[in-house]
Amino acid sequence: MIRKTAIIIGASSDIGKEIAMELAEEGYNLALTYNKNVCEIKTKKDVKIQYYKLNLLNTQEIENTFKKIENDFESLNTLIFCSGVAQKRELIFDCPDEEIDTLFEVNIKSAIKCIKQFTKLTVNRNPSSIVLIGSFAEKIGCSCESVYTSTKSAMTGLSRSLASELGNLNIRINVVAPGFIDTKMNNNLTQEEKDEIADMTPLQRLGTTTDIAKAVIFLAGDNSSFITGQTLFVDGGLILE
Repeated sequence: MIRKTAIIIGASSDIGKEIAMELAEEGYNLALTYNKNVCEIKTKKDVKIQYYKLNLLNTQEIENTFKKIENDFESLNTLIFCSGVAQKRELIFDCPDEEIDTLFEVNIKSAIKCIKQFTKLTVNRNPSSIVLIGSFAEKIGCSCESVYTSTKSAMTGLSRSLASELGNLNIRINVVAPGFIDTKMNNNLTQEEKDEIADMTPLQRLGTTTDIAKAVIFLAGDNSSFITGQTLFVDGGLILE
């Protein structure tokens, strides 16, 4: 039996690493990309794991990386995009144009480019799925992070459009939108601020990387074979407040 293969863009992030470990336990082969620091996955499962250095600001590098992945794996089934850069908390008139460009280039334009390459390799070959990591901010907005929120909001429109466009080609696409997750990206928050956020959340805690990984695995796998074009908020109910 041919093992399924998942490509994870941004596997060195806290969320990306957790997704990779969970998928390995599910028996997936893994093609893992990183920008600066490779994050090796330890598993007792007999799965194939390959690492690829990838600069998402370089379109040619994206194309070349997917060609390498195609050559290295027999079957490609899932693309998970969890790369992203955060915005410095600032009023819109203080946000430099260079930062705006980088946020859109990494958070959404490179996602589109990765999807373009993935679908070229999988269309009509076998059922495949795409999962994008968005943000709860797209639902409620986020003061002083308006550009970041815009890039994450774009993922919902992208997934809905592509769900319609690619459905009859056997490709599904969905978004997982995390709430406040206890990762290094949120290390700028003080413990007091984290406690306040937990108090605001109906489930009374911050999310974990495992919470996100379990949702991604559900949307990537066969148990969600009739779900596409959806955004799943994994936020402990925060958007209800």
